[in-house]
Amino acid sequence: MSHLGLLPISLVLLAMITVGVSYIIAVVRNDVSAAFPYISDTGSQRPESCIFGQFLNIAAFLAFCTMYVRYKAVEAIAHNTVDDPKLCKLNKGATFLGMIAALGVSVVANFQARTNVEIVHVVGAGMTFISGVLYCFVQAGLSYHMCPDYNGLYICRVRLALSISSLTALIVTIASAGLAINEWNTHKHTEDKFKWAPNDPGYVSHIVSTVGEWITAFTFLSFFFTYVQEFNKFELEIRTRPLVRHLDERIEQPVNQEINERTKLLA
Repeated sequence: MSHLGLLPISLVLLAMITVGVSYIIAVVRNDVSAAFPYISDTGSQRPESCIFGQFLNIAAFLAFCTMYVRYKAVEAIAHNTVDDPKLCKLNKGATFLGMIAALGVSVVANFQARTNVEIVHVVGAGMTFISGVLYCFVQAGLSYHMCPDYNGLYICRVRLALSISSLTALIVTIASAGLAINEWNTHKHTEDKFKWAPNDPGYVSHIVSTVGEWITAFTFLSFFFTYVQEFNKFELEIRTRPLVRHLDERIEQPVNQEINERTKLLA
């Protein structure tokens, strides 16, 4: 596979289009307030929930593939630096966090906010954002570790800036959401928290929280754009070879494997 830079581009565009379309439908149908609802709220009612869930699942798969390609790219470089175990550890740690974040996206897609299993949705959102932000920081540290031998200082600073922005927005989101919910529950007795009005208790904190969530999501997605140029400088091969002449035969002898970055998916 060549032109691997199309992978992170496809991920970011699909995620943004999905959120944008579900937001437009939800606002037109008056399912949410137009003023910065939570991203998940835009995909909680049918028919927008169908679009939100379907395409967010595809985005989760693309995120998994993007993080895997990044893992294999760094691993290919690491084979030239056998005396650098820190590089391998950072690479595996970042990939583990990335897989959790990708799984969290799928959980968010399949367990919408306005259901009886909302706690699962909240857990999925936590997996996505917390693990995603940590993934960005570890990848930024990994980039600094590879500088200047394998990448430049500019890309390190860009990734660190995006990581700090995501973390700051995430902290603001969580803190403001706690304040908004506390004020809402103290002064209001309705269960509908999906249409906030300016005179509602906790409205300002709610808006700060939702804006923070949108910023967190888009800075996290923007992080993948930093892979585009690097991915175009790699090729990914998948080799298949038969171990027997007839498929009814048993494998009598162990197969010799080459010791390189292509021997295992997660070597």
